[in-house]
Amino acid sequence: MTLLILLLFGSQLLCSWAVSPPVVEPPSLLLSPACNDSAVEAAADLALRQINANQREGYVLGLYRIFSVQEHPQKITGSVFYLTLDVVETECHVLSRRLWKNCTNRAMHETVRICFIYLFLDLSVHGSVWLTYY
Repeated sequence: MTLLILLLFGSQLLCSWAVSPPVVEPPSLLLSPACNDSAVEAAADLALRQINANQREGYVLGLYRIFSVQEHPQKITGSVFYLTLDVVETECHVLSRRLWKNCTNRAMHETVRICFIYLFLDLSVHGSVWLTYY
């Protein structure tokens, strides 16, 4: 019985001296591509086309500048882009269904807006796009 108690206390003593390995921070999953990157500009163009297609009143929104962007690559295909865009109203009404690139911008001081966009682009053969903005 004494041997069993010594074995029990000895194993507890050894376990109390155990040291856990240091915690390794996982790398950031978000990439920060340049705002003038062609993939970022294509994502911003696609986002503005979808936003303007869903509008029912007002004027077509055009791109003034890409303020910030982060990309979250997905494991299989595609990426999620987190875009912050400065947009301006153009001279074209949304019912005209003209592309924002084919319209002239209104005066900057009265029509600049900020648009936060979450855009998922599936780059597979059966590509799909999901867009959330506010």
